[in-house]
Amino acid sequence: MSVLERLNPRERVMVLGGGAVLLVLGVWTYIWQPLSTQRDVQMARIAQYLTVKQIAENAQDIAPVIAKSASAQVPLAPRITQSAENSGIVLARLDPDGSRLRVTVSKAGYDVLIGWIAALEATQNVRVVSVDMARQTEPGQVSLRMMLEDAG
Repeated sequence: MSVLERLNPRERVMVLGGGAVLLVLGVWTYIWQPLSTQRDVQMARIAQYLTVKQIAENAQDIAPVIAKSASAQVPLAPRITQSAENSGIVLARLDPDGSRLRVTVSKAGYDVLIGWIAALEATQNVRVVSVDMARQTEPGQVSLRMMLEDAG
C-alpha cells in the first residue's frame, strides 16, 4: 500500500500541490537564478571586452606610423599643429611655456581627442603633462586644455 493511498483526497491534493511548489522553488533557487546571474556577469564581461577592443582599434586607425627619432628633430609646436590637422582637430590656441606647450581646443569630439592624445604620445615623442576637458552642450563634444612637452 502506498503512502498516498492511505491519505484522503484532500490530503493528497495538499501533499502533491506542496511538492509541486517545492519543486518549482528548488528549480528557481538552485538552477535558474544562478544561471541568470552568471549570464549577466558574462554579458558585462563581453561588453567590457568589446569596448576595450574598439578603443584599441580606433587608436590604431588614428595613429600614423612615424619614427620617434624623426619627430624629435622638428620643434614641438609644428608637430602638434600638423598632427591636429591630420586628425581633423582645429586648434584654438598654442602658447609656448618654456620647453612646454599649452594647447587649447575650443570644441571637438571626445573620441577624436582621446585618439589624438594617444597618437601624440605613441608617435610624436610627446609627453602629456596635464589635461583639462570640459563637456559642451552638444552630445560628445568637449573643450580641451593641455600641457605638452618633449618626451625625449
